[in-house]
Amino acid sequence: MILGLGLEMEEAFSKDIIFIRKYVLSSWERCINSGLLPEDMPRLIEVSDQELDDLINHNQSLIDTAQVFIKKIKSTIPCKKSIIILCNKECVIFYKQGHVPELEELGMDAGYIVSEENIGTNSLGTSIVTNVPTAVFGNQHFLDVYKKWAGFAAPIHGLNNEILGAMGIYLPLEYASYNILEMLNLSVKGIENQMRLISKNKELETLSQQLSEFNSDVVNTASMLSHEIRNSLSTISAYVQLLQLERILDPSRAEKILAEVTHVNKLLSDFKTLTKPNPFNFMRHSLNLLVKKTVDIMTPKANMGEIDIRLKLPNDHIYANVDKDSIQQAFVNLIENAIQAMEKGGTLTIRLSKKEKSKMALIEFEDTGVGIEEENMKHIFNLFFTTKKSGSGIGLVLCKNTIKHHNGNIGVKSKVGSGTTFYVELPYVD
Repeated sequence: MILGLGLEMEEAFSKDIIFIRKYVLSSWERCINSGLLPEDMPRLIEVSDQELDDLINHNQSLIDTAQVFIKKIKSTIPCKKSIIILCNKECVIFYKQGHVPELEELGMDAGYIVSEENIGTNSLGTSIVTNVPTAVFGNQHFLDVYKKWAGFAAPIHGLNNEILGAMGIYLPLEYASYNILEMLNLSVKGIENQMRLISKNKELETLSQQLSEFNSDVVNTASMLSHEIRNSLSTISAYVQLLQLERILDPSRAEKILAEVTHVNKLLSDFKTLTKPNPFNFMRHSLNLLVKKTVDIMTPKANMGEIDIRLKLPNDHIYANVDKDSIQQAFVNLIENAIQAMEKGGTLTIRLSKKEKSKMALIEFEDTGVGIEEENMKHIFNLFFTTKKSGSGIGLVLCKNTIKHHNGNIGVKSKVGSGTTFYVELPYVD
């Protein structure tokens, strides 16, 4: 039994060994046809230093990936007199770890071409030709000078299953076993998987960069258009007021035009905030104080609409790492929504509490307004969706984005005729 292999794997691997021997025999035929004789010395052909440097640069990612696996292999092989090699599909060695002068003199060194026609049957060159993991033991080498050595190699494949090159191990014959080939083959599969992940990551990085550039262009264009439109609106507003003063334009109609201009201006301001949000400055703050301050700001407007705000805060302060201004603005938007939903007056109840299990602070905004139609519930956080005459459809999107950047959640429950509750969850800190 082959050490370290299960019975099923051993049987499959034994079949592979038979095929390997068959490939070695066919390699001998190719060596004879290329004019080699067993007693010949290897035809040592070396590429230039510049070509070797180019090869190393081209294969640097493969080298970096393989080094992790090579380190593990070196720690497993019992013989220090061994080398581990990487070559390309033209059989040019571009990386070698280990130093064995006898093998280096026989062409097993960086820059040398280890094809069958140069050095006869060898694990690296033969695995490239056959495209299978290959082991060449002692007398299986075609040239006599290699017969005291054993070589193992496995081809390395790229994304489209094309051969990139091979990874090989050479060591004295007495230390050789098919276990080494199996270990090498598993390592090469690991290298291939890692290379695929690296390639996919690069694709994702490129795509992300392209999307970022595209988004930047869109934001800049939107900002420019917003600026130009607002300039035009200012001009329109000025002319309407001038016509109103000269009594050329009916006052009621002029007021309607100015109201629409103001509405579009607000929409553009909200849109600018959405496309170019301010950077967040996270600090530890008391949510009790933030909620209370927001309510103080909004109370005069609520009173004008005959809306009673009831604030229910816990005795102990609940703290969270938040950007104070953006969270306060999100709370303002939610209170503004509640006020608009209670045109005939009502009650807005704001509660702050802790959810110990999820480590979240819960802030609820419960109004007694008209409620939200069921078919509209799934759209309320969509950009530009609004059921209000003066709404921009941006406020809730801004709220959602702000809460999301705080690693929180925002949701809504509503019943037509009974009111709506928006709830915000934010991670709290002790």
